[in-house]
Amino acid sequence: MSRIRLIALFTLLIGSNIISFGQQMQGSSLSTPKEYYLQVKQFGEFIDRFNYKSDWKGNLIGDEFKKKISRTSYLAYLLNAEDPRLSNPTDSSYRKICSEFIAYITDSTIPKTINLYSGQVKALAKVNITYNGKDNQVNMELIPEVLSDKSAKWVISNIDTDIFRFSPDSLQKYFIAPNSHETNFINIRKLNSTNNPYYFTSPSLTKTILFLKEVEQKRITIQNTQSVTYYINFPGWQITVEEFNRTSNNSGWLISDIRKI
Repeated sequence: MSRIRLIALFTLLIGSNIISFGQQMQGSSLSTPKEYYLQVKQFGEFIDRFNYKSDWKGNLIGDEFKKKISRTSYLAYLLNAEDPRLSNPTDSSYRKICSEFIAYITDSTIPKTINLYSGQVKALAKVNITYNGKDNQVNMELIPEVLSDKSAKWVISNIDTDIFRFSPDSLQKYFIAPNSHETNFINIRKLNSTNNPYYFTSPSLTKTILFLKEVEQKRITIQNTQSVTYYINFPGWQITVEEFNRTSNNSGWLISDIRKI
């Protein structure tokens, strides 16, 4: 199928394939609602479907499945079909970006996949907290980290919050001069004589350090995670993945945005 035809039939492709699958389900003896299988219930499941590794039931994709559903069509399921940009009759720019991205991913010479532990993926969690008796919210950036024994874990790489207030006078006093590279950063020795080493770090790192210190001192209590958004990078591209809680077939963890970078 040409790229132009793919763009023109993009929205219809999602709907027709879902209807086809639903009819297959209704004709079988399965009693499980088709929405259960079509919904992308976990982020790991999203990755497996994106990589064309598992089918709707979680089974490995075989030749029979490939004959019925191409990877191009399967990736279309992972788009938020209710995004108004996909059905905008006056502006097809986002549909073109989507089709270009899918063509890039499914390129037969170099097909692309998501590797969770390759540095492609980061998560942004909106976390509800209590700080000094008051409710607040912070943004935590998390990334997967591979350990020396080949095991892995998620680590907090950055915390963005407005719960701290910094003194302008302190910011002017505690700094490393802009020409410090000319003296091999000898003035780093300032750290030896300060009670506020946080001011010598970048603002994002300062907030992260202070936040963790307040947690350690029991002045911050983590309540719950309100939402999580994933950002996945490919050379020249970034996609955003969010959870859509709704009863339609197109639900769960889906691509909410695609952009060139």
